[in-house]
Amino acid sequence: MNGTQSGWMEQRKHERVAATLKVAYRVMGDQERQNSLSQPVYSQTTADHLPALSQKFHSYHAVTRDISEGGLSITGEHPFAQGEHVEITLQLPPSTVPIKFLAVVARSSSSFQLGRTVHSAGVRILALHKEDMEKYTRFLLTEKLKGQGR
Repeated sequence: MNGTQSGWMEQRKHERVAATLKVAYRVMGDQERQNSLSQPVYSQTTADHLPALSQKFHSYHAVTRDISEGGLSITGEHPFAQGEHVEITLQLPPSTVPIKFLAVVARSSSSFQLGRTVHSAGVRILALHKEDMEKYTRFLLTEKLKGQGR
């Protein structure tokens, strides 16, 4: 295999951990995405500031299938469009304060299961507050250790 080809296994940079967590997300418009990524909202604010920074929006709900340091796989009833940017709110147990981050839909698909259409997406994290990243990586480590004990 030459350097320009790689199998799907080699494309993953981070180990995935099976986790079923509730997710709320909203699709961001192009202008809002540009503004969010160019300002220090996710790097220089605390989690307490984020609710005040969010605009009124329509929120969709989904569930994670697995998560990794680079992103997560989610399933919901609303279709995802590859390349769209989303703001995700994720509740990581045992914390009662959710984390929020910006992500892009890297992959999307739809299937018909148990009489309804289910939409899936693989999202890649773009921006996450430092304190929230610490919570996220701590949760991943805990889940990996639980998985090794099984």
